[in-house]
Amino acid sequence: MPPGSRSVLLKTLARNIDDRTPSGIWKISETDTDWDPASHVDRWGEVIACPDGPLPFSFFDDIMPWETQIQIAPGMIVFYDYLQGLNASMYVDEYGSEYKLIDYDNLYVATFPKGEGDDLDFQTSTDGTEYIIPLNGFHIIEMVYKKKRGTLDYFEDKKFDKTKGIVKYVAQNNTAYENDRDEDPFDLRQGDVVQFGLIPPVTLEAEAHCVFDGGRMYRRSQGRNMQLIWRDGELILPKGKILISQLADETITPSGIVLPKAQVKNHRGKVILSSSPDINVDDQVSYTKGSGMLIDHEGAKCRVLTESQVLYIVS
Repeated sequence: MPPGSRSVLLKTLARNIDDRTPSGIWKISETDTDWDPASHVDRWGEVIACPDGPLPFSFFDDIMPWETQIQIAPGMIVFYDYLQGLNASMYVDEYGSEYKLIDYDNLYVATFPKGEGDDLDFQTSTDGTEYIIPLNGFHIIEMVYKKKRGTLDYFEDKKFDKTKGIVKYVAQNNTAYENDRDEDPFDLRQGDVVQFGLIPPVTLEAEAHCVFDGGRMYRRSQGRNMQLIWRDGELILPKGKILISQLADETITPSGIVLPKAQVKNHRGKVILSSSPDINVDDQVSYTKGSGMLIDHEGAKCRVLTESQVLYIVS
């Protein structure tokens, strides 16, 4: 690839349009009336050629949306964004092989076979046959499924919780983002339970054509989209955040009578956990009504706030 490029040349090894079930039924055909590109477009291929040297990141140019290192080589299998699969530049050679140009920042994870006796410093697949390299700061996340609470519950046994996940394969964090307010706040470990922000991560593949890690379904997410993590039962906050329990909104008359406020503009809370240098545990803080994110913590509803959402510390 030319110097300064971020394009990767991939060879399509299997077309989902030709994919069949074990009984021989096509999973997708040209006659389908409900064809969904998000479900059936190809999402993986073999690296034929890739950039050599640093990727062209800059805060002021729309070249790469984040700063990262090239972690792939020809021969690896990579999984990419389905929209790139639909819109990528593509050609077919005289032998019928299909090739695509995909931007490096749209690659999520790479794999390559683990040879006999290999002991390289890479994460290995569940069955131990492949090395796994998450790319572009995208951690590979196991789904957390909701439990059915009763016969009249609104969800099924296998409906997954979009707000949480378990880290399966750990990525190398990106060193900078085009939006300089973004950062990857955690050094994640395998097994960490993560809480996502307002935008839930999407699946790595479509379930109908899943092949990664033996056909297991995962989601992928950069650390900047994670609000907090639980590690070995301990809650960990990113820098500049606090966890509070909300205090009752009330006033006390001179005679000691407690009167709930009829209309509340701002709320108060007691700090349970803090990663802010200016706010301490047990401080009482005032914050704008509705700000922050509600989470379940030790059987109670608590709220995660950023420093900027705190109006003042109650004296």
